[in-house]
Amino acid sequence: MTLGLSERRYIRRRRGQFIVRLLRWIFVLVVAITAGYYAYNLGTDLALRESRLLESQLQQLRIVNQQLKTDITGLEAAIREERRLVAQWRDRYKSEVPKAEDIALLQNVKERIANGVSRKRLKKVIMLAQENDLCETATQTRRFVVQNPVYAGPNQTVTFSNKSIIVAAIGESKINSNGRPEAWFDPAKPITVYFTRPGRAATSTKGVLPLHHAVVIGDSEYRFNIVSGERSFARVTAHKCVYP
Repeated sequence: MTLGLSERRYIRRRRGQFIVRLLRWIFVLVVAITAGYYAYNLGTDLALRESRLLESQLQQLRIVNQQLKTDITGLEAAIREERRLVAQWRDRYKSEVPKAEDIALLQNVKERIANGVSRKRLKKVIMLAQENDLCETATQTRRFVVQNPVYAGPNQTVTFSNKSIIVAAIGESKINSNGRPEAWFDPAKPITVYFTRPGRAATSTKGVLPLHHAVVIGDSEYRFNIVSGERSFARVTAHKCVYP
């Protein structure tokens, strides 16, 4: 009787211990499930927040990227326009800015204007200018005495174009072996040749012979070539051409 009672007590004790352990495990399991649930919710919420943040950043990046594309497109268009303007100004510079030879020609025009030639006259001359000269085949050659400090006698001048151009020259005396000047000019030294039109200022050319000079009368240009001739003399040849 006592043995049976003890066995029942032992069984009840073991059952109570089992239930306590089971309840503990159930409690631990519930705590774990609850913690897991809250951890899952927390993780999900954090993930959603992170996702929203990333989406917001991505949208901002897309906006920035689109703005950059717009800016790049605008810059490319601006660069193309600047290149077009540079090319336009370069072409304009090449076409409008005179070259060295043109500058020299313009300087000659300015000098002629400064000397009293009208712009109208210069324009007419330029419009009438031709590439090839139109000159008469016949020439006129005359000789004259070159004046010098020792001699100033006759035959000092010659004329051309019906006496409308008078040619004369002044040089230096020839020095002989004794160091004395002769009565004729020294062709190895520079002389000055004068071309005078009655009632007008004379023009001249200076240097060692041969020399060249031109005189314009109306629509004719007389081109002169002066060389050394016989002792005391110089020879001048005139060639008549259409001017301009």
